[in-house]
Amino acid sequence: MVYSHSKLETYQNCPRKYKLCYLDRIPSEEEGIEAFLGSRFHEAMEQLYSELRFRIMNLDEVKAYYESAWQKNFHDQMKIVEEGRTAADYFRLGLKYLEDYYQHYYPFNQHKILGLEQEVEIDLYGDRHYVLKGFADRIDLTPDGVIEIHDYKTASQLPPQAAIDADRQLALYQLGIKQKWPWTEKFRLVWHYVAFDQEVTSSRTPEQLDQLRNQVAWLIDKMESDREFQPQESALCRWCAYWAYCPLKKHQVKLEKLPQNKYLEEEGVVLVDNYINYFEQKRKAEEELEKLKEAIIKYAEDHGLARVNGSQHYLTLSSKNIVRFPDKGREERRKLENILREAGLWSALASLDLNSLEKAILEETLSPDVLEKINELVSREKLVMIRSGKKADNKD
Repeated sequence: MVYSHSKLETYQNCPRKYKLCYLDRIPSEEEGIEAFLGSRFHEAMEQLYSELRFRIMNLDEVKAYYESAWQKNFHDQMKIVEEGRTAADYFRLGLKYLEDYYQHYYPFNQHKILGLEQEVEIDLYGDRHYVLKGFADRIDLTPDGVIEIHDYKTASQLPPQAAIDADRQLALYQLGIKQKWPWTEKFRLVWHYVAFDQEVTSSRTPEQLDQLRNQVAWLIDKMESDREFQPQESALCRWCAYWAYCPLKKHQVKLEKLPQNKYLEEEGVVLVDNYINYFEQKRKAEEELEKLKEAIIKYAEDHGLARVNGSQHYLTLSSKNIVRFPDKGREERRKLENILREAGLWSALASLDLNSLEKAILEETLSPDVLEKINELVSREKLVMIRSGKKADNKD
């Protein structure tokens, strides 16, 4: 299979969406308005720069081309997530982006254009085992011999420089362009965040590109070995067009089509409501049981009892000393493991077998200095256990 940055990104965001879109090839009727706006902006940019061979389009012409493309491609299945917004709002945003860009870069003669919507093939290791393809929005050659790879972004957020420096897409295009044109030496990666009229740049070292190759190869191996394609819920789900096929969302889609009187009778709704009802009862009962347990322990201690009788049942109390260890991942846990390693007890205690370690602490079979260090990291408690039993006979 030939991969792309979009395929990799889709898989990382949600393996199930990747499967539905690229493996099952389920068509998506819906289209997000943000993606639609981005496509129309890209088309307007391609037209503007294509015409530069002959003339400079004026701003009104560019806007007219954008409007024509918008009307030609608009359809009824447009998905608008932001509440209270309309397609007209996004159309006007696109016009504003075009105006800002046009005024910023006019007369568009900064560099020599080598390609527009240029297909780029990336053969990661030159053996055709890992192959990707993509389309670079624009490729320029600067007067000082630098290849600039441009990407137009209509996103509503401006990412931090760290995210730009870690971006995979244009760095992959750099690999592909270098393979296509071996004479190229210097590269600059350029993003136009048109919502902010900002141009941000980055570059990659040979070491970073080697690391990128390995990361992408590893990801492709993971994708090809995946047999489950588990759904991954995130904020991006709001824009997903595959809810009807998603195991996390398709029941919701089904319910939204039901009238209210049928909704509450639907089998899944009844099951969940009953489960939550009993779960809440259980939680409240556990809270009450814990309060009763504390009261029973206090009553038994106050009266010197090991068994407390009820009308038909009794409760037997027993206790033992226990050791509370720091949770995994905490600094105290790491220190505890280091103490055991330094004392030569790590393998003897089966890589921190807590039961064996607890026994050694309580029975004080460890050396005094090791025991002293461990005691600084753990706590000792008395665990009281209550066991119920039914009385043999009931005497009033």
